[in-house]
Amino acid sequence: MRALTSLIAAIAIAASLVLTSGGPVAYASFHCIRIHAVLGSYNGNANIQFVELRMDAAAQQFVFGHTIQFRDAAGTLKATFTFPSSVANATLGDSILIATSEFNAAATGGAADFQFSGANTVGANGGDPLHPVQAPGGKVAFAQGFDNCDAGITVTAGEVDSLAYGAAAADFGTAGPALPAAAGNVKALRLGNLNVTPADNSTEYSLQPVSLSTFSVAPANLVVTLATPRNNGRVVLALPSLPGGVGGVASQPDQSLLPARTATASGGHRTAYALGAAAAALAALGIAALRRRRSLN
Repeated sequence: MRALTSLIAAIAIAASLVLTSGGPVAYASFHCIRIHAVLGSYNGNANIQFVELRMDAAAQQFVFGHTIQFRDAAGTLKATFTFPSSVANATLGDSILIATSEFNAAATGGAADFQFSGANTVGANGGDPLHPVQAPGGKVAFAQGFDNCDAGITVTAGEVDSLAYGAAAADFGTAGPALPAAAGNVKALRLGNLNVTPADNSTEYSLQPVSLSTFSVAPANLVVTLATPRNNGRVVLALPSLPGGVGGVASQPDQSLLPARTATASGGHRTAYALGAAAAALAALGIAALRRRRSLN
């Protein structure tokens, strides 16, 4: 009897620790993903576009059926892309690249994981589904209506993640810089960290040159290599140099660029609450059994 009482007490303490720890725990699915980069044009071609997502925890490959929405600066929905499948690689820092056919034709080193097409992208309010990134201002939003991996347990505006730029209204802080005009442009709007919690579009994002060389990224460097565009095969793709040698740069890993928070191999937060609830329920059942045994004696 004393052993049973001790076991119940231990379970209750464990449940309390899990619920109050605040440490990273398992949340495998698609919730721990950030919008890493958005390109609206390249070297005068407004049809060369891409969106790169990055996982800020492992096991976030289950994107099938989820969407990326594209809005203009006024907030009007222009296009919605729906993932037709999930992806293979899902280590902390892995990327998912979605791009236009013109991007795939221009890039070397490989191709995007998904291409905007009539089969997976739907236009709205006059938007072009094959070239959905709005410029100079707009908003790109991933998996709206689902919780992300911040400390909260409720869904707030912009989650899982959204990036507003130019004159668009932001869900997180204020909007980032406007996308450049197509003529001579070599820059994408790029995230400068892999923080779990989106903070402020204006401080987290900046215009950075896209890569002009292609190279593979080792798993150990997935987080610190910010170079874009990168696909789920862990290859940074290259866009052609502009005449005269003006253009983007190949961004090699910068070991000083570490995320403010390191996610665990299993990622996320929500399992803590499920585990805590299960432990608490087990403790309650044990107490009930103990009381029943006492009543029978």
